[in-house]
Order: sequence, then C-alpha cells, then structure tokens
Amino acid sequence: MKLPWKTRGIVLTSPLTDEIDDVIKLIDEYLAPCGFNLIFLQVRYRYQFKKHPEVWGYDPLSLDDIKRLLSVCRKNSIRLVPKMNLIGHQSGFPNEPTDGILHGHNTKECDIPDGLLRAYPGFDEQGDEKEINYARSICLSNRAAKAVVFELVDELMEAFEENTIHIGCDEAFNVGICPACSKKPKAELISSWINSINDHVRAKGGTVYMWGDRLLSTAETGYDEWEASKNGTEQARELLSRDITVCDWHYGKYDEYKSVEILGNAGFEIMVSPWRDISNAKRFLDYAVKHDKGHIKGLLVTTWCASGDLAKCILYGEKGRWQHTEEIATTLKELYSKL
Repeated sequence: MKLPWKTRGIVLTSPLTDEIDDVIKLIDEYLAPCGFNLIFLQVRYRYQFKKHPEVWGYDPLSLDDIKRLLSVCRKNSIRLVPKMNLIGHQSGFPNEPTDGILHGHNTKECDIPDGLLRAYPGFDEQGDEKEINYARSICLSNRAAKAVVFELVDELMEAFEENTIHIGCDEAFNVGICPACSKKPKAELISSWINSINDHVRAKGGTVYMWGDRLLSTAETGYDEWEASKNGTEQARELLSRDITVCDWHYGKYDEYKSVEILGNAGFEIMVSPWRDISNAKRFLDYAVKHDKGHIKGLLVTTWCASGDLAKCILYGEKGRWQHTEEIATTLKELYSKL
C-alpha cells in the first residue's frame, strides 16, 4: 500500500531468547526490504535490569541481546526504540504454549502480576482487590513508583542507545481506585503522571510516544470502550504536553475515524496504528491520508503476537502459535510489503 509518510514503523514484542536469530532475520530479510524504518520493541520488564533485577520478567533479554538487535537495525537504517507499559497492562496471563507475552484478563485465576507489581505490591493501584477490569495499573499517586519507573526508563534507553521511549498507557481502565487516587480527577492523575515522564525524557533531548485511546471518549468518536474512554480520562488531552507523540490505534470498522482530526485539532502529532484485519486497516489508513493536515508523522503497525512466532510464520511458513499470528502475517505481506 502506497502511503505518503516517511516514517514507517512497527511494534514487535521482545523475542524469546531462543528466537532472537529468527527475529534478526525477520528484520534483515523482510522488514527492511519492505521499507520499515522504525521498530518499537515491546519490552515491558523482559530485560535484565541491573539497578532493579527484582522486576525481571519472563525470559529477560540481556544487554548483549539488545545490542545484537540494535546492530541489525542500524545496518538497515532502522531506528530501534524501547517500549514499556507505564500505567496499565501490569498483570494478565501467558499464552499457551508460553510466548513471553502477558495478556490482560478479567478473572482472578489469570491475574498474574508483571515485574513491577510482583516486586513492589505497594505500587498496585488495586491493592488486594481480586476482581479487576482486564489488567492491573500502577498507582499514579505513588512517588516511590515514579522514582523506580524513572530509573527503569533511564536504563532501558541507555541499553538501546536511545533518548526516546514509548510508554504505552493504553486500556488503563483501573485508575482512580485507591484512596489517594480516588480524591483526584482521573484526567488529572493521568496527565500529571505522563507529563512527569515526558519532562524526564525531554530533559535528555528525547521524545515520548504513547497510545491515544484514553485521550478520546466513546461519545465524541463512536469508538468502543477499548478504543476510547467512558470515564472522563479524555479530558487529559487538554492537560498533556503537546510535544508528546500520540499513537492513534484503531482496529474496528468505522465510517469515520474521528480521532485523526480530534488529536490533530488538539495540537498533537500522531502515528496511525492499524492491526490485523486487512480491510479495517486499509479503511483506517485511507481515512487518515485524506484527513492529514500535516500532523501525521507516519505509520505504526501493531502486531501483539510473539515476534519469533511472527518471524517463523513469515520466513518459513510455519503455523503460528497464537490464533491471530497467521492473519497478522498475511496483512503485513499483502498491505505493507511494497511501502
């Protein structure tokens, strides 16, 4: 698909350590020839942090692993940027067979804390609450949590030799629950937290990227409650620094993708982020191209399957471990192979 934007990005999950070679080959032999020049690597806590080893996630990447990925990206003029989830997506359940990805879920049997909340239960917005909405969140009023997060951000950017980071912030349904946070408007909580991370990163000359769903309302957009907010967090849009780049993800079928204009009119530069359904992705991209007022920085394709699984599917024709891997691979090949 021909697109007018120079930045052509993709989100990959951190590979399992025994699949790093497959992902390196995917980057070198497929993504680079397709014209991708930006990769956000979804790390979460799957890195061997030196300052906070207590937060290590499942099968964490080493510094040498990161350097190997960085080397193949630089060889192909691709920018490799780390990605963490720094509000929601702090718990979930693993796929079977294990692919290293923790997916949010709303039953207590599958509510497995990820690295930060496992190491620091006091940072959990939900505390001992058993029934939560999809996945746990960080307490945004906790100063100690912010201090640890800043150190993790610094170490991850240093490992990637980057001054920029994607901080997630999507699907953060569980904010404003604890006694401290419940006293504050949800939009104020979110914007204050994100602005503080942005100030920290900007001081290093970098840029913060984030997902945009909590900056939109279902009422103004017609999106569902996954792609937009129903609890007032969209008011954070007016409180956020405009030098944050908002990644506008939408996976559903809509007549209009009003967020393209809403975010642009609010003064944000955006990335357009489709997923696996090829017809919905094309519909979204066509709409974005027609409504670009110069505020769209580029494309950011999402995947959300194990990157090694995706690599084996694309490169070797193997059946995907996850139910959506083959559809994601097909959409990549049919829609983006000739960027």
